[in-house]
Amino acid sequence: MDYLKNTSYIFIPFNFSDPADFKRLIDEFDKSILLKKTNDKILYMLKYVSDKINSNDKESCQCFHYEVTDYARNELNLATKDDWFTTKEIVEEGKSKQREEEYRFKILSIQLYCFSTTVGIFAFKIYFEKNDPFWISNAQYYLKKVSRENICLDFKDAPCTTMLEISKSITKKFSHITEMNYFYYANPTTERANLLTYIEVAPQESYKKELYYLKRCYSDGYLYVENEKLDEEQTYIPSNDTVWGISSEAAVCLACPDMGRGKFLRSTFYENFNAQYLFMYVLLLHQKYVLYMFLTKIGIGTYNNLETLETYRHQLYEFETDFVFSCITEVPQYQNLYDRMAQAFSLKKMYEDVHEPLVSLGEIRRETAENEQKKRDDNVNKALLMLSVLSFFSALVDSFDFVQSFFGWFLGGIGIKVIQICCILGITVTVAFVFKNLFKSKRSSSKNHKQ
Repeated sequence: MDYLKNTSYIFIPFNFSDPADFKRLIDEFDKSILLKKTNDKILYMLKYVSDKINSNDKESCQCFHYEVTDYARNELNLATKDDWFTTKEIVEEGKSKQREEEYRFKILSIQLYCFSTTVGIFAFKIYFEKNDPFWISNAQYYLKKVSRENICLDFKDAPCTTMLEISKSITKKFSHITEMNYFYYANPTTERANLLTYIEVAPQESYKKELYYLKRCYSDGYLYVENEKLDEEQTYIPSNDTVWGISSEAAVCLACPDMGRGKFLRSTFYENFNAQYLFMYVLLLHQKYVLYMFLTKIGIGTYNNLETLETYRHQLYEFETDFVFSCITEVPQYQNLYDRMAQAFSLKKMYEDVHEPLVSLGEIRRETAENEQKKRDDNVNKALLMLSVLSFFSALVDSFDFVQSFFGWFLGGIGIKVIQICCILGITVTVAFVFKNLFKSKRSSSKNHKQ
């Protein structure tokens, strides 16, 4: 892999309509001359993680990685990896001064990750003309606004576009398979891309200020403010010649080859940045984007009834089984960085939010079961009431016949009538007692259900 002093990835998420479209979409990608499948070698991740992106096993693979071909770039007027793009901005200098700042960069590659969860991610690999961290942070401040920031080929009267439009022009070729929605969780014009950046820097005592701007993609219009507690949470230093800055918007690695390990940093480490670290960041971005998808659907009432909640529960279970890992590797520097990035994305809190509907589902099931039991109890009570009424009249008739046939042997008409009246009173009292207990039980049951 050719070594570059800076490399940035700009990520653009989208989702497609139905999980059932995944295999058909992958089949179309494989047949298309616009995309070339990439077989990644994710060496340092545990097998149950790396297998998710093993495209050699098509039946089990849950994430396919592609690169837009040179043919596609020519066909769609996306230029080559050697062409320069520019974006120009008016920068304020004091109250009445302005200057035009031009940021030049190359789009080295356009990569596409497609997951079985219906989430996909475009990754634009960028090389900036200047290697100054603050200049790059200024450029990224504008370029992260992928739906609004115009980028133009660097020649006179060149047509302009946006990175979001470039992404749409690629997937439009597959719109007959499924509908694709970009930044499905964001309001139009507010879209912000995440970034992953590598920059070679000169030795110095501290890189706090560089990290402050780069990990947030701030322009120099933002005031630098130190926050020791936050800086400690968002900074990871695995070695004396590399330091990472991490936020919810971006991750940046500053490497210093002049401190003695130049050959390692410019070969092995740089190669790992574009493979192992890139995959790790994409894996975490995917988790974030899927959770955003769930939360968006919950917000618009997609999972409001019991049947769709069951579908939601099944989808969430599959997602967590296939893509949510506490431990991804036994290599400390990767695992530690993974944990810091997961914390920066607030994934734990988002998981609590997406699990809330399942708690509601449990409550709905409990209430449904209680209501069904109440209905059964009411039906039983009604049946007992009817039986009691019928038994009352049956008992009266039987008692009259019994008294007449039994006491008729030795009592006259008046004696028989007295006994019959006594039987009527006894049966009436008994039935009244039964009715009283039935109504008491019904009131008690209703009171318990209300509580």
